[in-house]
Formats: sequence, structure tokens, C-alpha cells
Amino acid sequence: MNCNFIHTILAISLLSLPLSYGANDSIKIRLSNQEWAPYMGKGLADYGIFSRLVFEAFARENVQVTFEFYPNNRTLEVARKGVLDGSFGWAISAERQKNLLYTDPVLSANMVFFERVNSKRPWKKLSDLKDSRIGITLGNYYSDEFSQLEKQKILKTDAAADDLTGFRKLIAGHIDLFPIDIEVGQYLLQQNFSAEKREQVTWQKKAFWIAPMHVVIWNKHPRGKELIARFNSGLKKLKSSGDFQKITDETRNKINQ
Repeated sequence: MNCNFIHTILAISLLSLPLSYGANDSIKIRLSNQEWAPYMGKGLADYGIFSRLVFEAFARENVQVTFEFYPNNRTLEVARKGVLDGSFGWAISAERQKNLLYTDPVLSANMVFFERVNSKRPWKKLSDLKDSRIGITLGNYYSDEFSQLEKQKILKTDAAADDLTGFRKLIAGHIDLFPIDIEVGQYLLQQNFSAEKREQVTWQKKAFWIAPMHVVIWNKHPRGKELIARFNSGLKKLKSSGDFQKITDETRNKINQ
């Protein structure tokens, strides 16, 4: 048989094979980021604790991450619409799962209510807060139970564009409660308000939700499932090596210096 004919057939056969990726090939992705100190923030050391952990976990699986910062209420939307490859720091909800793939949880938010010292609002179940004005931030999710009570008009909410505005409304008396992760809330108060105004605010010891936070990837991304698997693998390596806690403590110390 003619050798040239064999080579031609072989070349055509190779071209017809499906494309595949190497197990360790490098991938570059862009993730949306936001101001949620000390976990995330453009001006923070290593862009914050959560940002550093995401960067390091992906790096261990040969994925190069760059961050692009957006206002809070747009951060998730650019991931849901595929403008960027994904985002991080988000809890699972049925609505979000329509557009996003989720990794294993990275950190958990300790969600509590901040309140004014002279207007405390004790509760045993969330529905006990039916007579309180509760501030929320656009784009954030506050648990299945909270959302259900909000839809039923049992909880009365007042939305703002960002967490800082929520705190301003709380101090001014326009709302009675403001839900936020306890460490994020404390950081915002410390960095943005005078001692006199900080003394007007306290926080409840009882969390209404311990919220697992994840990396999310646009569900139509051609390598979305692979990116989820790579991140989960990198996260396991961080934890098993002890680097996860080391990085968390190291970054927190840098931020607090």
C-alpha cells in the first residue's frame, strides 16, 4: 500500500479525535472579587484572607487566578452571566445553582445581628423579629429560613447597596438590626466609624446562620467541572499540609498590622 496514502489516512484520523486536555496543563481564570474585609478587599494584604486561600488552592493545581473587583451587588452577577469565569465567598441557594457550579466550602460566615445598644432585640426564633426593621445588602443571601420569612412578609427588610450603608442606617436609627458576619461587621465598624458611633452599636452572641462559603464557576464554562475538581483537590492539599491555617493566620496578622 502507498505510504503517502497511509500517512494521509492517519492524519485525518488524528484530526477527527476529540480534543482533550492534559491533566496538569495550566489554566488562567478571572474571578470577581469585592470589598468584604477582612476576607476580601482590594486594599488588603493579599486581597484578604479568602482571596489568598482561593489563590493558593488553585495554584496547587496549576490554575492561575486574577481578581477583578466589583460593587457588592454586581460581584455575583458577572459570574452568573459568564462575564467572568466565576467568583467566591458565596453560600448555596437554589436560585444561584441555576447558573453556578459550587466547590467544597472554604470558610464559614458566622452570621449575627448587629443592633443599637439602646434598642436590643432578643429572639428565640427568627419569626420573633417580625416587628423589627432588618437591613439587608442587595445580592446577599441570609439563609433559606430568612428568605422564606421575608417572602411571607413576616420579616420586614430594608435593602441597601452595600454593608457600609447598612451600618449607617443602623446607627441613624432607620433600621433596628443588621445581619452580617461577625468579623466583617467588627472590621467595618472599626475602620469607618468614630469611637463615639461605634459605642452605639453591639452585636448578638447568638448566630442565626453559620453559612458555608464557596468558590463558584459559571455553569456553562467549557472547563467548569474540571475547575471545580482542581480547586477541591488544591483545597484538600492546603488542609492536609497545614498550610490552610498557616495562610489564614498569616494573612489576618498582615491585615491587622
